[in-house]
Amino acid sequence: MKKLPGIVFAAVLFAPMVAFAQVESTAGSMKIGAHLDVSYRLSNESNKNPEADELAWAGYDSVTMQDVFLELSGAIGDRVSYKVLQGLIREQWSPPQALLTGAGTTINFFIQPQAQSLPLEAYVDLRILDQIKLRFGKQIVPTIIANTGVHQMKIIHTVNPPLIAQTSTSVGPLGINELLSVSATRGQFPKVPLPLSVTGAAVIVAISGMELSYTLYDQWLQPANPVIGVSWGDSLFDFNKTRGGNAALSYNGPAGSGKLNARIFYTDEDSEVDPAAVPAADHVKSTAWGAGMFYNADKFFLGGEYANSTLKYNNDTTPNTNTWSGYYLAAGAEFSSLEIVYRFDSIDYNNLKNSDFATAPAPFKPSSVDTETWHTIAVNYLVNDQTTVGLNYVIKTPEKGMYYDTAAGDYDELKYPNSDELSLLVEVDLL
Repeated sequence: MKKLPGIVFAAVLFAPMVAFAQVESTAGSMKIGAHLDVSYRLSNESNKNPEADELAWAGYDSVTMQDVFLELSGAIGDRVSYKVLQGLIREQWSPPQALLTGAGTTINFFIQPQAQSLPLEAYVDLRILDQIKLRFGKQIVPTIIANTGVHQMKIIHTVNPPLIAQTSTSVGPLGINELLSVSATRGQFPKVPLPLSVTGAAVIVAISGMELSYTLYDQWLQPANPVIGVSWGDSLFDFNKTRGGNAALSYNGPAGSGKLNARIFYTDEDSEVDPAAVPAADHVKSTAWGAGMFYNADKFFLGGEYANSTLKYNNDTTPNTNTWSGYYLAAGAEFSSLEIVYRFDSIDYNNLKNSDFATAPAPFKPSSVDTETWHTIAVNYLVNDQTTVGLNYVIKTPEKGMYYDTAAGDYDELKYPNSDELSLLVEVDLL
């Protein structure tokens, strides 16, 4: 808690530096905007000396200049427009220092800036008709609404993204059972994230608030898997050979006295497998679909989304398929300049059977580490239309784990530490 004054000072120091400008001429227009946020996060150390049937949590206590993004957008004539959203600083959580191959270890995350600048979007739109446009370049593809890019507090009103939206650019550590689930399945079945920022081409048809889009892409950026050291997103794939597409139907417009943002999507990825990682496989397909909505009225909002993703190897081994699925429900009410928010997250990281791994005991039974729930309670102070201060408390409840007791020759219950989080975010958004 000693660092709370530091984040307040950082907000006062950096907020006036956010610039917004717009230039117009006879040839077109150009807008320059910026986004930044500063975060303070506290998760107390828990159970620092684990026994053989326990896990320990190193915790964290840090103030971080979380995200700094600059946007350049505009139009050239009536038919061509463009956008570049460049990340100068992007928060990135490190992998845990201890491999979660069994009990008696310590989970130790820490926050570090993105090692290189991150262009989240860089594309050109060509309008064919008033209702139809083509988009070329790097773009945020429409999957779940919670994949917000940088508009964290304006869309989901909380510091952490939902568990089903965790990607390489997500804020916050992964769930404990996500790490243990990968460890239990020997690294073969990580939760492949939904695509967020991809390089490709899209066709977009928009009529009266409805938007139908199809995006064809070749890859997306993901971090290393903290357990097995390869890409989460490619899930043992050869990174340069991933390719796929995304189709989405969205509505964003008036509904009654408020505004409705709703979407359904389907995405797939076709990839060659890195033979060094999975010698027995030569091909992998990852498919996903989901649906969700947010209803925003004058003084309250309601929302929720569901997503389901399947990873399938092209071989005859058992198992060769795994599905993760999850959902979240969120609600908030505004009282003057204060906003009270609650969100419930639930996710199943795998649907594997214990019998699939019976021939050689794995560190855990897959069914014992597949589920996790989070409760987020938030109080947000709406300073103005561009600035929000959010205080969140996140109660993290992973399913009780299991570990293989060598002495007993059987599985036993694994005791988890307390990994709850208190977080404070100051967001200034002029994009």
